[in-house]
Amino acid sequence: MQNELKSIFEPESIAIIGCSPDKKKIGGRPLDYLMKYGYLGSIYPVNPNYEIIEDMKCYETILHVPSDIDLAIIALPQKLVLPTFLACIKKSVKSVVIFSAGFSEIGEEGKKDQEKITALAKKHHIRVLGPNCLGLFNVSKRMYATFSTILENEEPLPEGKIGFVSQSGAFGSHVFTLARQHQIGFSKFVATGNESDIDVADCIEYLIHDEKTSVIACYLEGAKDGNKLINMFKLAAQKKKPIVLLKVGRSDVGMHAAMSHTGSMVGSDSVYDTIFKQYGVYRAETIDEFIDVANAYAELPRMKGDRVAIFTVSGGVGIMLSDQVIENGLTLPETPQDVQNHLKSIIPIAGVKNPLDTTAQVSYMPTLLEDFMKAVLKSRQYDAAIVFLGFSGLKPDSLSTKLTSLIHIKQQFPDIPCVIVTLSNPEAKKIIHDSGLVSNEDPTRAVKILSAMNELRKSKIHLEKACANEEMEVPLVQINQLMSNHRKALTEFQSKEIVRNYKIPITVEKLALTPTEAVEWANSIGYPVVLKGMSPQILHKTEKGLVQLNINNDQEVKDVFNQLKTIIVNEEEAAFDGVLIQEMIKDHSIEMYVGAKRDPIFGQMILVGLGGIFIEVFKDVSMRKAPVSPMVAKEMVEELKASMILKGFRGKTRYDIDSLCNLISQFSFVISMQEELLEEVDLNPIMVFEGSKGVKVADALMKLS
Repeated sequence: MQNELKSIFEPESIAIIGCSPDKKKIGGRPLDYLMKYGYLGSIYPVNPNYEIIEDMKCYETILHVPSDIDLAIIALPQKLVLPTFLACIKKSVKSVVIFSAGFSEIGEEGKKDQEKITALAKKHHIRVLGPNCLGLFNVSKRMYATFSTILENEEPLPEGKIGFVSQSGAFGSHVFTLARQHQIGFSKFVATGNESDIDVADCIEYLIHDEKTSVIACYLEGAKDGNKLINMFKLAAQKKKPIVLLKVGRSDVGMHAAMSHTGSMVGSDSVYDTIFKQYGVYRAETIDEFIDVANAYAELPRMKGDRVAIFTVSGGVGIMLSDQVIENGLTLPETPQDVQNHLKSIIPIAGVKNPLDTTAQVSYMPTLLEDFMKAVLKSRQYDAAIVFLGFSGLKPDSLSTKLTSLIHIKQQFPDIPCVIVTLSNPEAKKIIHDSGLVSNEDPTRAVKILSAMNELRKSKIHLEKACANEEMEVPLVQINQLMSNHRKALTEFQSKEIVRNYKIPITVEKLALTPTEAVEWANSIGYPVVLKGMSPQILHKTEKGLVQLNINNDQEVKDVFNQLKTIIVNEEEAAFDGVLIQEMIKDHSIEMYVGAKRDPIFGQMILVGLGGIFIEVFKDVSMRKAPVSPMVAKEMVEELKASMILKGFRGKTRYDIDSLCNLISQFSFVISMQEELLEEVDLNPIMVFEGSKGVKVADALMKLS
């Protein structure tokens, strides 16, 4: 992908089709930016209405350009886009950016035209960004193929380590402008628009391999290919390129808005959230957090633990920071006693336990901050630091002294991330940034930054577990060979026969088609037994009276068999598939639920929760993309509030969690190997026995696509 997209991110030649001498027009801005910022490649204006633009020869069509073209920018009305694109294909242009709107975002007619562009791009191996997109830029190459007004400012752009991909051009411009105000630079910026060809995942892949990019920031409304996106998340983790992502569309209204904006499939937000956590992607909630975390990932060293030291000139802010540090999953260890004694010898009135309050004396003792920080961090009891300096950033003399101390600390402790909190004017922000330090004006945002750094540390462990499932193997069983009559749902008996083939333990049971056969099976299993009426049209058996417990003799079996058959036969359009004779479980157990739901974007998702009716009552559920390893399955169980019961709460007997986790993992392969065929699966309840007595699936339901 890096080679395929090189012509669009690093073109040696650019043709601007619809080029204009008017710098305020969409066709004029790319030329203005390329010239203003010093693009070193060749530029070819294309417009039949001009012979010369900016002292450059202007060509009538792309076919009249005498040289090979890496990138063509199409800035034309919608009706001219398709014939122009065909001309680009004829010219063997390598890549195209289409600014023009009027495609899938406006309705069916526009969608048809966009689909033609997609088909032509694939057929002729030409890469297309857009249509309906703001374009892209590459700071190090001084290449600006965009019409965004954010570049009208004459100042050179700060080059940074963040590669930014956005499905919204306007949102991307807003974020870019905010980041620029804070002296935060980007390596690349790309707005993908309608994604007729190049999508977010393609751009992420390019940035993963880009040497100028160390962090990838992404604004996402929806994805068409979930597995492709997951593969890029995995690749980014392997290449140690953190991804910070802002995903919109949490609410139903937001989801519909995103759908109309990008034309992407939006999907369930809870599934997206699960995918991000499972594959180590940090999800920001706000634009401020999005920018803060991306910058921190780019500039700060990685945290080795969760221990934070707070240095403050305000006792009140120190207390607030302490609360927020704990609330965000970090720890605040007390300063070692010998270090406390040393600090008290420097300034007796200081607070030295952590938070460490240097008091206002820090303004009168130039080395006080550095002395405190050096003594504390030298103890190696802390993994990160927050330094609250009040409004020092508004006072140049005060700031200069403190920055000197902070730079010394950074040099002495290069492995400990430090976030400075101070009110700052633009000049101070530039000085702080140029010093290689990370600052913020809000103490709460500073805590969130360190919380995000800690999440990055923990995500490595999660990813190792997530990738462990690739080493597992299970037998392949074709579900369609075990089903009949093309039914949309399988009975409990059919469903359990399938999971049994994957070596998942189920209750002892037999299917009887006659009362005589029922008695025979009951005697074989041993009384008491359970009888269940089987019909693929009746999925909730209990509500129809199709489950009878504690059947103790032959006559009861015959009577109940006939009773269950009568209920099914009298049910409109219900087929009678027999009666399931099942063992009556006597051993003490806890009921758990393991299920699956096929997401339209990401495929099979596996869910775990407390079983029986409690899955609906408490909604205490953990979810992952299938398949999962037993390690990840254990992680899922640990996330449940109900896990305390399984572990043996307050001296109670512990249940067989290991067997449950093996079942979860094994089942996850069942659903992932039948990705398209299974719509929904419930194993509920699963009986989890005490100690190491194992598990058994007592009921199952499969719905087919």
